[in-house]
Amino acid sequence: MPIGSMVRRNEMRMAPETDPDRRRNPTGDVLLSRTGGRAAGRAAGVGDMFEQLKRYVGFDEADAQRLRRLREVVEPHLPRIVDRFYAQIGSDPATRRIVQRGEDHTQALRRTLAAWLQSLLAGRYDEEYLRRRVRIGRVHVRVGLPQHYMVAAVEVIRQELHELVLASDLPESAAALGSLHKLLAIETSIMLASYQGTFVERVRQDERSAMRERLTQAEHLAQIGRLAASLAHEIKNPLAGISGAIQVIRDSMPADAPHRPILGEVLRQINRLDQTVKDLLVYARPVPPRFESCDLNQVVARLKTVLRREPAMQHVRLACCDDKQPLPPIEADENQIEQLLMNLILNAAHASSEGGVVTLRAARSRAGVRLEVVDQGEGMDEETRRRALEPFFTTKARGTGLGLPICRRIVETHGGTMSIESVPGAGTTVRIELPRHQRAPEREWA
Repeated sequence: MPIGSMVRRNEMRMAPETDPDRRRNPTGDVLLSRTGGRAAGRAAGVGDMFEQLKRYVGFDEADAQRLRRLREVVEPHLPRIVDRFYAQIGSDPATRRIVQRGEDHTQALRRTLAAWLQSLLAGRYDEEYLRRRVRIGRVHVRVGLPQHYMVAAVEVIRQELHELVLASDLPESAAALGSLHKLLAIETSIMLASYQGTFVERVRQDERSAMRERLTQAEHLAQIGRLAASLAHEIKNPLAGISGAIQVIRDSMPADAPHRPILGEVLRQINRLDQTVKDLLVYARPVPPRFESCDLNQVVARLKTVLRREPAMQHVRLACCDDKQPLPPIEADENQIEQLLMNLILNAAHASSEGGVVTLRAARSRAGVRLEVVDQGEGMDEETRRRALEPFFTTKARGTGLGLPICRRIVETHGGTMSIESVPGAGTTVRIELPRHQRAPEREWA
């Protein structure tokens, strides 16, 4: 396409050695391959398409000869065609913004458009011709030219050449126009294909960049986890000793001693620290699940009893909505499933206001069971919802940010999925999907 060809050739003059798409062999010939076999395979595929397109539209050596003769008619009028082309570009803000970057740059692009037109009618439609055309779509993607503008630009060129041929006394002008239309159709098809290839490569690069970023983040989190586990291990035993000593001192005091309540508060803070240490150890050193037949109906019934004594549940009401039919047994670690549900319910209770309702829903699903914990709290904005499962991320004044990540790890080791839906001011729903049966690869613990 003319715009791409102009931009490309100008870039080649300015920085030929930095172009990642060009390599030269010792004789100076341009090679298509950029990254070895994969690029060579793509080049071969485009070459096959080039020959197929020629056969499809019936483009042969006779057409090439007609276009060579047409060049003699077109060359004297190249300045007018270029002016017409750039007048069309200048009339549209989108294309003007892309190709016009100062007078010197525009003049260079005008010269390369004229060279592109000359090569269009040179009569040589071989591999070198194809290589030049394949590059054009890549340039279009890089400079941000939409495909529809590329097709429209080819049409502008076609109209100008069509008028020239009709106004000339060229013999067999109708046949020459037919050859021109065939070639422009082939050109457009090749450029569209190169667009597709460039877009695919860009998507792959974006995916690779995202993967590298995720790996880097995972490495950082792993380092933090190892450090946290080491600290937690060093803190746990001294903390237990401090707690025991404080209890001995408190119990030795009279019931009405003025400092006894203070020691009680110290013990509560020690217990909070102890729970934080336990969370760090659970996350950094997870226990492999032991898959056995698990009756979720019994787990839910047991949770109702246990949660009644939890301080966080004293200001909210727990409602359980079960299927009319009992839930089917699943292959799971019953202790971990109980921990999962307890963490989610307590998290929902902390997010709820006084008198709120936390709802636990359990139902059959196609693959197994679906569990939902719903609260009527403040909800989360999109940024908080997106980061809620990240380790150490929390919006609480007190908290490690490990509750939901631990829950997600339990779900994933059971081959399930965990998702969060939240509306600010309307509450949050955490949805768990667990399979009924475990497959062998999912039993492995890395």
